[in-house]
Amino acid sequence: MKIHKVLFLAAGFLLLGLAVAGIVLPVLPATPFLLGAAFCFMKSSERLYAWLINNRFLGPRLERIRSGKGLTLKEKLIIYFTACAFIVPIIVLTHSPHLRIFLVVLLAVKAFVFIRMKTAQADV
Repeated sequence: MKIHKVLFLAAGFLLLGLAVAGIVLPVLPATPFLLGAAFCFMKSSERLYAWLINNRFLGPRLERIRSGKGLTLKEKLIIYFTACAFIVPIIVLTHSPHLRIFLVVLLAVKAFVFIRMKTAQADV
């Protein structure tokens, strides 16, 4: 296997891991890492690329984002309110004003990005 394919493969797995972590962690964005993983797998392994885009959980979202349709309103709301559920208690419980400001700005930026992002029609 050529060295560039090995590097793309390693980068793909790293980015996929970060994307999965981003699904769970509210401060880490999953979408850019998922798109990067798809690109790396496309360059290194047709089988892994096919697995990723055909994955029942990640594939439809990846395809809508890749085609420029965006996330559905339901997906945006779930992502945003999950982030709020994790971040708001920290804002309330922390004594650090700098951390509070950072987290409030983080939620505001996330809301702004979701408002500006194209909203896909929900599949019926």
